[in-house]
Amino acid sequence: MLAASARRIEALVAPRTLGVLLAVVGLLLVSTDSLITRAADVSGWTVVFWFGVFAAPATFGFLAVSSGQSPRRLAVDGGWPLLWSALFQVGSSVTFILAVKNTTIANVVVIIAAAPVFAAVAARLIIGERTRPRVWVAIAITLGGILIVMSDSLGGGRLTGDLLALAAITSFSFNLIVWRRHPELNRASAIGFAAVFMVIIGALPATILGLSATTYLLMFVMGAVAGPLGRVALASATRYLPAAEVSLFTPVETVAATVWAWLAFDETPAAATYVGGAIVIAAVLWGTAGADAEEATQ
Repeated sequence: MLAASARRIEALVAPRTLGVLLAVVGLLLVSTDSLITRAADVSGWTVVFWFGVFAAPATFGFLAVSSGQSPRRLAVDGGWPLLWSALFQVGSSVTFILAVKNTTIANVVVIIAAAPVFAAVAARLIIGERTRPRVWVAIAITLGGILIVMSDSLGGGRLTGDLLALAAITSFSFNLIVWRRHPELNRASAIGFAAVFMVIIGALPATILGLSATTYLLMFVMGAVAGPLGRVALASATRYLPAAEVSLFTPVETVAATVWAWLAFDETPAAATYVGGAIVIAAVLWGTAGADAEEATQ
């Protein structure tokens, strides 16, 4: 039934438009990760563990209902691409969560907006995917904005968090390439296995018992609802758009997460974050608009 519904949507909506919608919705949902991670008054490793605990059964339960496939069958069908995707997902999720605990939310999500730099280069080197010249210019400008953001952390005790955010977008970008290279790969299964790995690696350093009811509820929302739905939508966008262009929509997460931080924690970004963030978002919007215009003329 879900497959039939997906086919009907594909028949009604142009592929590029569907890719854009999936990317935007996915990033809006993923933007709540930083809010929940900061709101949960526990260590980053505890967030990692409980995210996995809730995300794994939610994802595999969804797959069992929608396709009738067991985790074992999914693993056999997915093979090495599934394993690589799950590992990259683990890398991006874990380093993102730890980054939020070690620097400001604004810094993390502005740095995450630099994903086009890594996605475009990786796509070009690994799968030979062509990137439009206008996008490369946007990427160069974006990199300059990121350097401005990070300059405020030098000597301020937040550089570790900024570097973790860079590690997060590196893993995220490589995962985009796996998804783009293997459009047949079941996106949800990769997220499910990544959740299992997160439970395994987070079990030792995490605090498992004695958390507040509010913390458990926050972990449930992040792990069983917003996290999996957002990641599946974002992963599915690569079926319809090049990896570099999907990553160009990361400012959606940047803006949304910064607003969440301001509303929930009164966290005001530093001047360098404002300047660098404005440069990043302007460059990405310019690059995206140029890509759309070129697509329309072809």
